[in-house]
Amino acid sequence: MARKERERRYISEYMRFQWPEGNWQLNVELGPIPQEYVDRYGLGKAAAMFRPTRPRVDAVKWTPSTYYLIEAKIRDIKAGIGDLSYYRDMIPSTPDLPFYDGQPIIYRLVVPWMIDWIVSAAQAAQVDVVVFMQDWIGEYVRERQHYFTAEYRAERAEKMRLREILGVD
Repeated sequence: MARKERERRYISEYMRFQWPEGNWQLNVELGPIPQEYVDRYGLGKAAAMFRPTRPRVDAVKWTPSTYYLIEAKIRDIKAGIGDLSYYRDMIPSTPDLPFYDGQPIIYRLVVPWMIDWIVSAAQAAQVDVVVFMQDWIGEYVRERQHYFTAEYRAERAEKMRLREILGVD
């Protein structure tokens, strides 16, 4: 079964809901590109060469007065706060941030529910938290909870045994 990109779906749905007019981009690379490569190949080609090694923020949104760096997390919310804190330091060294022209930046974390410690951790990190829930997320959480049960582990072991017998990956 193919891996489901749930957080990509989640950030896409949030961006379309929050800003249906557009002026946003998903999966945006951050960080420096060595100047010698920019000088030799130009910014576009140098950025393409370094694309695999650069970290990515889930989304950016731009207006003339505000710029948003946005992470979406369904499960590991703490990591979202940490990612945004890490990305904050990368902005000055990112030469190709789409439509960034020095606007003040809002660092936003999008989550399906709020927990008290998230609020205090986000405030300490100067991260804006937005709750955005979709119906399919509840089903995903139930699926994840089932994943760790003895019943599921037995089903999974049987599936793996049959795949091995049949020679199927």
